[in-house]
Amino acid sequence: MERIRHPEIMPLELSDLRVDGVTLWEWSQGRGFSSALRQALHRLNSGAGAAGWNEPVPAILAGFEAVFVTGGRSEDHGLRDELIHLPCPVLFGDEAVFGGERGGFEFLQARGLSGWVADLGKSQLKLAAPGRRWTFPRDWARLRIAGDVPPAEEPAQRRRLREFIAFNLQIAMAGSGQRPRALVFALPTKLADDGTPYGSNYAGMQADRTLLPDALELAGLPALPLLVLNDAELAALGARSDARLAGFRKVLVLTLGFGIGAALIHRAA
Repeated sequence: MERIRHPEIMPLELSDLRVDGVTLWEWSQGRGFSSALRQALHRLNSGAGAAGWNEPVPAILAGFEAVFVTGGRSEDHGLRDELIHLPCPVLFGDEAVFGGERGGFEFLQARGLSGWVADLGKSQLKLAAPGRRWTFPRDWARLRIAGDVPPAEEPAQRRRLREFIAFNLQIAMAGSGQRPRALVFALPTKLADDGTPYGSNYAGMQADRTLLPDALELAGLPALPLLVLNDAELAALGARSDARLAGFRKVLVLTLGFGIGAALIHRAA
């Protein structure tokens, strides 16, 4: 397993950014999210900082020249109406659910590999093979939200998550008659330099470095080249090759679904 990075893409964490004393994550779970997101992005763009953020705001984030939005929630018309009031162009991806697919395939090609792209979202697993796509919804009864699971039940949740990934890979292989020769796999969490995931809303994912290797072995793909990144980085890989963004050096990429993912594209001079 290799933790991959693109030199022009910086992952960001925006969920803890506060607007009127409430985090963006909390706003995203109710009404008013579109307005709160617009206010937060306006503040970040102006370089005014972000009081209440758990991590320092990267100085490079100020003055981003465009915003690119993807993810299932990007199709919300109310959100679109709010974000057009930002002081920079706001573009929306053509592929709401599979926004990172193109970037994943291009990364494989740049490595001289052919394979599939997988994106484990908080509500579904998305798989893309050349010419084929699948979505597999999360079973919320079996894969419970992390905060609802006591520590004693986490081993069972880790096992179920491995089975969820492996079983659906097997379904895709059986249905397509294909087997991936390599896999780009995005996870909905920060990642350490060795690919170890931080916490997410999947119980037991935190510090579970063998999650993906174990799932691939269970699927019958034990020696598969595995390239791991987070979901916002995958979305940014896809956005980076969008022709509409070619004239912008600094682009904030948002992937909005069950949660909020973000990454900054900062092109070399």
